[in-house]
Amino acid sequence: MSKVVRFLPLCALSINLLAAAAAAEPRKPTHVACVGDSITAGAGASAPAKSYVSLLQGLLGNTVQVKNFGNSGSTMLGPGFADKPYVLQAEYTAATDFVSNAGAGAVVSVIIMLGTNDSKPFNWEPANKPKNDQQYLSDYRAMVDHFAGLPTKPVVYVVYPLATGTAPCCSIRGEVIHDQEVPLLKQLALEKHLPTIDLNTPTLNHPEYFGDGVHPNDAGYVVMTDLVKKGLDREPTVSITSPTTGATVAAGMLTLSAEASGDTVDISSVEFLDAGMSLGKVTTKPFTLMWEASPGAHAIVAKATDTTLASATSTLVMFGATPAAVAGAGGNVSGGAGGASAGSASGGTPTAGSGTAGSSVVTTAGGATTGGATTGGSGGSGPMAPAATDPNADAGCSVALPGSRQRGGLGLLLALASATALGRLRRRAA
Repeated sequence: MSKVVRFLPLCALSINLLAAAAAAEPRKPTHVACVGDSITAGAGASAPAKSYVSLLQGLLGNTVQVKNFGNSGSTMLGPGFADKPYVLQAEYTAATDFVSNAGAGAVVSVIIMLGTNDSKPFNWEPANKPKNDQQYLSDYRAMVDHFAGLPTKPVVYVVYPLATGTAPCCSIRGEVIHDQEVPLLKQLALEKHLPTIDLNTPTLNHPEYFGDGVHPNDAGYVVMTDLVKKGLDREPTVSITSPTTGATVAAGMLTLSAEASGDTVDISSVEFLDAGMSLGKVTTKPFTLMWEASPGAHAIVAKATDTTLASATSTLVMFGATPAAVAGAGGNVSGGAGGASAGSASGGTPTAGSGTAGSSVVTTAGGATTGGATTGGSGGSGPMAPAATDPNADAGCSVALPGSRQRGGLGLLLALASATALGRLRRRAA
């Protein structure tokens, strides 16, 4: 069996495994404080175990403390601007104590979902007073600063309140929530670089989720809980933009570039790794790193981490780095008297005479010389190069990197680099 047959399966396996190596590591809280109104408290559920906070506890597991700090009828609008400010309720004090006392090393999340009761006409648009939209934004900002400033430094999640169903109760106005409150919350998230959880868009035009048009029924609480869990599991995005998979570059100083985004959350660092070994970190945009690439095959990933400590790893970019002069399987670079010139793709006979060295050349597997000319060389017949159409012409792993003219040994190096990368990635994951 030829070498090309033996190595092709290894190369294909290596490429497939490397291409699937992208990974994400969401932030994993140890403590979750659920701040909100009657929806957080669980109104409308058939039993306490059916509330969103109870369901979230089940999804996160017993290693995470999830506490319910919902108070029915409460508003984000503070004293003097609404009928029942949350900051005056016992749950606000209890949530503050829970977050403050989570302990050293705790990873704390605070989920704020307030605004449903703020949409009532007498709260949002009080008679003979200015509209309270900007006050809502100001009071929300103050609550975010309050929790974020506690000793455990929690991550605060801004929740876009649920939509409403048919004929909502309690003077709640879904159009005020959607058209006025949600844009303000998006503004706040961008201003404070906070993660968001959108409960509004997925529940629009779904009256079947609500029992009284405002409070979810059991099915609605399941949908809501899944959305909150997905929000907690958010991670950034990252991809390498240079070099590209399949490229062949010259060994030496090389620019590595990546794009990364945390949506409303800032990226704190992008780390580049080759076969699991760190090449360095970049902490500001543009995410570029100068790196001295050695000759051979490389498998590069970029790992982005945001300010909440959530991270993601890009798909692997596989490329080859070649030295300045490389001789392939088809011939030799002549360099003086007695040297044989490089054969053509179908072989050939070298000419006699004293040789002169040409410029740096790269000889491909078929024997054709590129990058410079060589002359001279005395002696007998040159070796017969394999025909370019011979399916067994290439030595080693013949799956050259896509777009590359380098074949043979480079493919084998890729397979070896792939195996090394996989081993290191598995050890890091363990």
